[in-house]
Amino acid sequence: MGAELALVIDFRAEGNSLGYLDGGWAQPEAGFTWAIGTESHVVLRDIAPDDDYVLQLDVIPFVHAPELPAQRIIVSVNGSVVGSSALSRPTLLGYRVPGHLLRGTGAIRIVLQHPDAVLPSEFLATTDQRQLAFSLVEMRLYRVVQDDADRAWRAPRGVMISGGDSHDFKDRPPADLAAWVAERTGLDLPALALQFESLGENCEYGLVQRRCESEPLGLLRFSSTFLRSLIRGLDDGFAGIGEDDDVDPRLQGDAPREFMVHEKKYGLVYHTFVYEGERSPWLMREQEAARLKFLRRKFLEELEIAEKIFIYKRNTPVPEEEILPLFLSLRRHGNNTLLWVVPAGRARPAGTVEVVMPGLLKGYIDRFATDENAHDFSFDGWLKVCANAVVLARLGRGAT
Repeated sequence: MGAELALVIDFRAEGNSLGYLDGGWAQPEAGFTWAIGTESHVVLRDIAPDDDYVLQLDVIPFVHAPELPAQRIIVSVNGSVVGSSALSRPTLLGYRVPGHLLRGTGAIRIVLQHPDAVLPSEFLATTDQRQLAFSLVEMRLYRVVQDDADRAWRAPRGVMISGGDSHDFKDRPPADLAAWVAERTGLDLPALALQFESLGENCEYGLVQRRCESEPLGLLRFSSTFLRSLIRGLDDGFAGIGEDDDVDPRLQGDAPREFMVHEKKYGLVYHTFVYEGERSPWLMREQEAARLKFLRRKFLEELEIAEKIFIYKRNTPVPEEEILPLFLSLRRHGNNTLLWVVPAGRARPAGTVEVVMPGLLKGYIDRFATDENAHDFSFDGWLKVCANAVVLARLGRGAT
């Protein structure tokens, strides 16, 4: 999906939001504006009424666990609901807005309903008497356009390869898995694993590659960071990553303790597989700083070449409104393909992969590894999803 930026509304005190706000807002503050009460209104003008759009919101919910773990938001455009979400942490949201909702209107009214707004004094020692729901940092409106990548894509939306078409690999030896992958894709397991590059949210797919005897270098292969921070990194080209002051190697875990790197600029936390006594902290910092700069250059080259399929998964399922901002960010770098992996369900058995839109695939897996043990992943599940994704990506790109 191609997209052109049509409008940016900056909700910071120095921003331009006052020209668009109608009701349900506090006064802008240094970094955001609070949505107050049960709903907030934004009015847009001079927007082409026949085009489809994506509405993107950068939202920080007011939460207080365990009493208030999340804030609900319901988004309507000209009286029609385009999406809803429950937010427990700062999040970028993207909602598709069909052009027919805008026709025949002189202005576009966006209503954000937030039924969980509360008085902060219910949880905190404060005299603030505003009913707070969430703060908004920025709102963006992207016009959906058919670019060259869309026109070249050959796989229709909604086409899928069912997981039920593949063998049940339970209790079968690894040779059977390799034979099935080779029959399906013409690739051996190491080559299959190299078709993909992980974007997170953790190291699970990196460990799948290791099980396939592939060890590619990747900026995010063994990393975790929040999706919002990942998108910011993509939009910024991970500029400035690898500065010495931002690289903090820490010894963590049970003996032998491993050096885990905490990168401050984009919030990356990742494994080094280097253990206590093997290197000094200062040498780790120096080596990892240089490594991050190298991996950034390599990652940006991969984005520009756009030959790999980028994978994003999270143990808590990622809804479409969170994946759309990531997909748009990837496509701004090139004709990239994203595989969005979620848990399987009755209508979508494990191994199924479908085309959501040109360049965006959705894969369904039987289970993810637990947060406590990333090595306990479903190897056969990943092979099914990856093999079927390769087949669909080839179809979409017109490759044989």
